Amino acid sequence: MQNEISPSQILLEISRGYSVFEINEKIYFFKHFSIEEMLTLDEFERDEAKRAKKMGLKNEGELLKDAMKYGAWTQQEEDKIKSLEWTINNSYKVLEKFSDPVTKRSFENQIKDQEEELKILKNKKSKISSYSAEALAQQKKLSKMIFNSLFYDKEFTKIVKDKDVEVLGALVFSKFSELANKENTLKACYLTYFFEVFMATSNCLDLFKTDFMNLTIFQKGLISYSRALMNKIQNTSIPEKIYGDPVKMFDYKEPKKEEKENTTHGLDDLKRRMSSRGGELKAEDFLG
Repeated sequence: MQNEISPSQILLEISRGYSVFEINEKIYFFKHFSIEEMLTLDEFERDEAKRAKKMGLKNEGELLKDAMKYGAWTQQEEDKIKSLEWTINNSYKVLEKFSDPVTKRSFENQIKDQEEELKILKNKKSKISSYSAEALAQQKKLSKMIFNSLFYDKEFTKIVKDKDVEVLGALVFSKFSELANKENTLKACYLTYFFEVFMATSNCLDLFKTDFMNLTIFQKGLISYSRALMNKIQNTSIPEKIYGDPVKMFDYKEPKKEEKENTTHGLDDLKRRMSSRGGELKAEDFLG
């Protein structure tokens, strides 16, 4: 699978409801999950978690409490995860406002360092909770997702055998991530083939000739992003320099008069704080 996929290919796969994998000259079909199938899988996961708890497995919270007692996990680490998530989220909001490339690059590097620190902490936490009732239930759900979505034919009548599922599992999750990606979906929905028709239709379900429960989760995402993008275009004064870029238009927030007056002051203040700490910002720096 290529690292980048064209918007038209994304639109094609979402619209027809399946993706194609080719491995060693063999063709496999990944049937996209419908809303009903995902709701059923969520129910299955909840039931499996209850069953695991009855069998004596502890939940994630209990395992983390035990880990704290033995020093394998601390409240400080738990708080650090929340702090980093909050800081990174706000940092990305501020990043696009920097015009100076040197300052922007420094800020980007800081975000990357924070993301790496967050990844390490989450991996450590994940190892502790990997034997929880929730983790077992989630693993069973993921296995069921793969087995129920892979076929040898596009009519979805010939289920893929176990030996092939082992090879295809990673491809399914990679494709899932690709089709659920915000930027990919926005670029796909803004294609003339779809967006002009979407704006003219009164019932979005008619676009896919289906009903709500049989709509795939990726088709639902395509509709949701299209609706939000259309509302943004119709109700926001989008700057000419970003008009036509669906991702930038979607992310654009029209500043209020008061915000416009305070933007420069706020950025200058953040720059001073960065400078005083050797280029580092902390969560409290975004509190004003």
